[in-house]
Amino acid sequence: MVVYNELIAVTAGAGLLGFAAFLTQLIRGKRIDSEGWAGFFGVSGLLLFVLGVHTTVTWPYGGDGFEYANVAFGQPAAAFGALLLLAGLYLWRHRELFAGEVETANATALAALKPAGIFVGALGLSMAVLAISFVRYELGAAPPEEPISGRFGDMPILEALFLGGLWGIVAVGALLFAVALWTDRPQLLRWAIWAWVIGGTVFLLFGAMNFYTHLGMYHNISHGTSYKW
Repeated sequence: MVVYNELIAVTAGAGLLGFAAFLTQLIRGKRIDSEGWAGFFGVSGLLLFVLGVHTTVTWPYGGDGFEYANVAFGQPAAAFGALLLLAGLYLWRHRELFAGEVETANATALAALKPAGIFVGALGLSMAVLAISFVRYELGAAPPEEPISGRFGDMPILEALFLGGLWGIVAVGALLFAVALWTDRPQLLRWAIWAWVIGGTVFLLFGAMNFYTHLGMYHNISHGTSYKW
């Protein structure tokens, strides 16, 4: 089984943290380095979009009850990647705007985010439903061969609550973002930023840990070892 949810999780975490930082600079009236942010959003968006689309259309996560991972990981990654690519393209094309007067550039950028807020809100609703599904069906339990996570495989509700909570906090940020832009309540953007900072940090740490636990799982399966930590 060829999977790459490690890179997807790490990149999604970085993307959430990056967009939270970018949005913070916007609402605080800081000068935006449009070329630097365009490069960041372009790289992270391209990775998420390509890997997310590939997961969505090829279903690399095999049988044995893991098919849900193709939906829960692949589709949100593809959509988030597309949004990051859009942000990168906008910032690159409007380099001259951001080189000019800061207040005008930042206000223009915030206004330009409003249409995208519709899709962000839709994704937030989808992530909320995925969060509920993780818990309702107790999805996400690691196989016993996987170090660390596999020690709790006989208690699937634990990882289901963890994944549901993680998807849920990102969903809250997305929904707040959409509501803030479309009801002219910019104060809500600060809460969206906090949700994405928390979610992005956990995604980043979770993805990094998976590099260790998944390599251990493959080693245990291939060599008959029994590493638990």
